[in-house]
Amino acid sequence: MKSHVGVLVISTMLTAMAVGCSPSGTGPRVPPGGPNIGAPRIPWHDKSREEKQAFMGAHVEPTMRKLFQRYSPKGYADFGCTTCHGSDMDLVDFKMPNGIYPLPEKDTIAEATSYDEATTKFMVEQVVPTFAGLLSEHAGKPGESGVTCFTCHPHE
Repeated sequence: MKSHVGVLVISTMLTAMAVGCSPSGTGPRVPPGGPNIGAPRIPWHDKSREEKQAFMGAHVEPTMRKLFQRYSPKGYADFGCTTCHGSDMDLVDFKMPNGIYPLPEKDTIAEATSYDEATTKFMVEQVVPTFAGLLSEHAGKPGESGVTCFTCHPHE
């Protein structure tokens, strides 16, 4: 019995890695018997844990990796799960926000812009809307509902 569970776990992990690493241009594919990723337009909050993890590997991580690497190839050369989820992602069960630079709660965009205008513009104009679209949510501003800076970043 234990060997069947081990085979299933290894099979699921290999499938998730294959899904997340599909060749560029071909789009994510789930092999027969692979993890259930849920329909792409099922809102994030309606997905099961298995669907969320597989969906992250198949859609979110590859899309966001390309977006961040296009913005800063050297800065995000090693973009992966830990970039957003932190090095202790397993210990905190992938909870967000976790380990990313905290942002001020008051006047978030203005404060971030005064610190780094280019990165703030990239985050507001590209990262938040892209991530919101992947999660079938709407993009918002800090203090609003939907995907905001505080979806990933903790606040001070």
